[in-house]
Amino acid sequence: MSLEEALQKRADRIRNIADECAELWARSKNITLEIGCGKGHYLSAYAAAFPEEVCVGIDLISERVRDSKRRAQNKGATNAYFFKAEAMEFLEAMPRDAVLEKIFIFFPDPWPKERHHKRRLMQQEFLDYIRQFAQVGTKLYFRTDYDEYFQWTLDVVNENSNWQLLQENELPIEEVSQFQRILPKFSTLIAQAL
Repeated sequence: MSLEEALQKRADRIRNIADECAELWARSKNITLEIGCGKGHYLSAYAAAFPEEVCVGIDLISERVRDSKRRAQNKGATNAYFFKAEAMEFLEAMPRDAVLEKIFIFFPDPWPKERHHKRRLMQQEFLDYIRQFAQVGTKLYFRTDYDEYFQWTLDVVNENSNWQLLQENELPIEEVSQFQRILPKFSTLIAQAL
């Protein structure tokens, strides 16, 4: 596949995401976003606890998205929406006037090999890009079981002038996810948009 074909496929995916989310954006352009929602354990519980918020979860795996929708329905979380999407493609599909109220990123792929670190979600460019959708005070919640990735993320956030690390590390609610059941320990950080 040529570079031009790959870019066209990416543009098509972004357009499809925008089309699929059109009803959501018509309802509200202020959302709470979970990137890598897995099977929707956290966001479904969160949405049920905060019914006034519009909550969106994205994941790369279709089966997880289906499980998330089912879990939200079982919890009566009618304000939770789930889509199959890659993080940057979803963000690029968002309307320019969309606002991220809260951002949750739990147990992302740590890409442990040094040569793969460039694939990690938590990068300066990513933080700069999501900042355009965040208001001053928007909180980003990050959790990982991989100590080196946690330190990496601390460093990335500390070096970014758009975000400030907070001393707190408690989530708005705790809900044990599939990953938390199998992982012996994890670390949480919270950053706030400046």
